[in-house]
Amino acid sequence: MKKKSEFGRFLFDNCYINGMELAAGLEVALESEEPIGEVLVRMSVLSKARLAEAVRRYLGIPEIALTQVIIDPEVAGLIPEEMAHRYTLIPFKRGSGLLRVAMSDPTNERALRDVRMFTGLEVEPVFATSEEIQTAIRQYLTVEQSVARLTHLEDRTVEEQAVWMIKPSESDTQQEDAPTLKLVHSVLHEAVVQGVSDIHWEPRKNDFVVRYRIDGKLIMKHVLALNAARSIVSSLKVMAQMDVAERRMPQDGRMTFSAGLRHVDFRMASMPTLYGEKIVVRILDPEMAQRPLDALGMRSEVEAGIKNLLRRPNGLILVVGPTGSGKTTTLYALLRELNSDEQNIISIEEPVEYQLLGVNQVQVNLPAGLSFAVGLRHILRQDPDVIMIGEIRDEETARIAITASLTGHLVLSTLHTNTAAEALARLLDMGIEPYLLASAVSGVLSQRLVRRLCEKCKAKYAVSEAQKRALRLQASITLLYRSTGCPQCLGTGFRGRIGIHEFLLYNQEIKELVISRHNSGTLSNRRWFPE
Repeated sequence: MKKKSEFGRFLFDNCYINGMELAAGLEVALESEEPIGEVLVRMSVLSKARLAEAVRRYLGIPEIALTQVIIDPEVAGLIPEEMAHRYTLIPFKRGSGLLRVAMSDPTNERALRDVRMFTGLEVEPVFATSEEIQTAIRQYLTVEQSVARLTHLEDRTVEEQAVWMIKPSESDTQQEDAPTLKLVHSVLHEAVVQGVSDIHWEPRKNDFVVRYRIDGKLIMKHVLALNAARSIVSSLKVMAQMDVAERRMPQDGRMTFSAGLRHVDFRMASMPTLYGEKIVVRILDPEMAQRPLDALGMRSEVEAGIKNLLRRPNGLILVVGPTGSGKTTTLYALLRELNSDEQNIISIEEPVEYQLLGVNQVQVNLPAGLSFAVGLRHILRQDPDVIMIGEIRDEETARIAITASLTGHLVLSTLHTNTAAEALARLLDMGIEPYLLASAVSGVLSQRLVRRLCEKCKAKYAVSEAQKRALRLQASITLLYRSTGCPQCLGTGFRGRIGIHEFLLYNQEIKELVISRHNSGTLSNRRWFPE
C-alpha cells in the first residue's frame, strides 16, 4: 500500500492526475491488488504513453537526444533489427560489461531482459523518443545489415539479384526480408525525415556512394559495396516505372513514397556514367506547395509590393534566380494567394512538381508536341484569368506571355537570371521589342536561398572593428553567431534555409530606361520602391 500511495502521490504532485482520480485509483488498486498505474490506465485516466513517462521520471531514468549522439554501428548491431523494432530500442554505447540502450519505454522489463539475455551484458536504459529511435534503427541497422546481406549475393547474376530482391512475394515478411528493398526504403525514409532535397546514388571505381543535398550542399551519407550498385539502381527504376533493361540512355520517372503519415512525391532521373548508372532522386515535399506568401521570409515592403501587383487584372510578374533558389515555391505561393472560385487559373509546367487544388495544371510533353509555346496558345482559348508559365525559355514563349499580359491576363513566370535587372536584359536579348516589354512587365522578384545557423550548436563570437565596418553594423553590436556543427545538423553547422529577395517595381522611370535600351547595370542603380 505504501509503494502504491507513494507513486500515486508522485502522479498527483506532478499534475498527471487530480485528487479525485488519485483517491479512486488507490481504492481500486487496494481491492484488486494491481499496480496503481495499470488501474489508472484501465480507468482511462492515463494513457500508456503518459504512464510510461511518469514511471520514467519517478524512477529517475535519464533522457537522451539521439540526434546529438554518434552511434557505433557495431554497438547498434549487437541486437537484431527485429528486436529493435519490436521494443523500439537501440544500443548506442558499450563499456566495461555495460550496454546503454535508448528506449521509448525504459520501464519495459521484458525488453530489458531480452536484450540482457541476447547480448550477455548488463543493460542501462535511457529514454529517447520513438521517432528518433526509428530513425536510428533505419540508419544503423537496416542499411548496415542490408548491405551485409547484399554482399552474399555475388554468386547470382545481377539480373537474378534484381528480380529476387524486388519481386512481390505472397508474404509481407518475405518481402520485408529483401535486403535491397529494405535498404532503398530506409534511405528514402531517412532522406525525407532529414529534409533532403536530392539523393544522389553514384557508382564510382571501387564503391557505390549515396550523397544527400541538404540546404543546398551535398554531403556524403553512405558508402556501399560496388557489387550492390546494379541491384539498387534496378530497384529504384522499377519503383519509378522506368525501363530496367535500358542502361545506355537517360530516363525519367516518378513515384509516391509513404514516410509515416506523410506521402511524398519523388522524381527520378537516371544517367549512364563511366562506372554504371547514376540515379538522382528529387524529393517533392507537398508541404512546400502549401506555404503561404507570408511564410517565405520576405521583407514587409517586398511582400506588400508583390501583393499590390497580384491585385491587378493584368501584367507580367517574373520570379528570377539560379536553379535551386526556390522560384517554384514562390510561384506556388503566389498562386495560392490568387486561388479562388472566382478565378480561372491555368498553369503549364515541366514537370508539374506539386498539385494545387483549384488550379488547372498542364504538363509539357515534348514527344507529343506539347511545348510551352504550343500549350500557351491553347490556354488562351480556355478563358483564363491567371496564367502561370513554369519557365520562359525562348522568344516564342516570351512573346505569347507578353501578348497575354497585354490582353487582360495576369501572367506569372520565371527566368534564370542572377538579378532582377538582368531579367529585362534577357528578354531584350530574346528579341522582345522594348515598348512591348515596358508595357507588359509589372515587376520582377529576384531571390536566393541562404542557409540558417543550426539552433542547437550556433555559438557567439566577438565582432572585430573591421567586420563591423564591412557589415555596416551598429556600434552597439559586439557579438554575432557562427556555425560549429553537431549531429543534428550532420556537422555542417546549418539547418534550414531562408529566402533573400530583391524586388524591381516597374515604375515610369524604369519603363523609360527599358525603352532607351539601358543595360542592367544602369537599372540596378535605381531604387526598387517608390518614395
